[in-house]
Amino acid sequence: MARLSTKLPVAAFGLLFAAAAGAGEWEGWLVGEPCAAAFQVADCPLRHVDRPVLLLESGEKLAFAWGEGRAVDAAAVDKSYAKKVRLTGELKAGVIAPVKLDVLELSGEKKFFKGCL
Repeated sequence: MARLSTKLPVAAFGLLFAAAAGAGEWEGWLVGEPCAAAFQVADCPLRHVDRPVLLLESGEKLAFAWGEGRAVDAAAVDKSYAKKVRLTGELKAGVIAPVKLDVLELSGEKKFFKGCL
């Protein structure tokens, strides 16, 4: 029985490590897939919003699950399009299953400038 008790914590640790291996946070820019291929963030046309990916600083692009009934819905994608974001969730088969989306880059406040009169 002593042998079983020493193997049990090791097996439990292995399962815990395997479950946590895909969980994490990823920071990057939420852009359309064609824009990510060209490393285009600020000028990414809105017509690509239906194919969003997360473009990491390394140049890698990650797909993520989004849509109705998910943690990240179409409104959240629209609000954070072409902005720096943090996705928190789990990576499964190369696709992030996010549970949270944080917008890290806020839109600049528009200021009126008179210029030279």
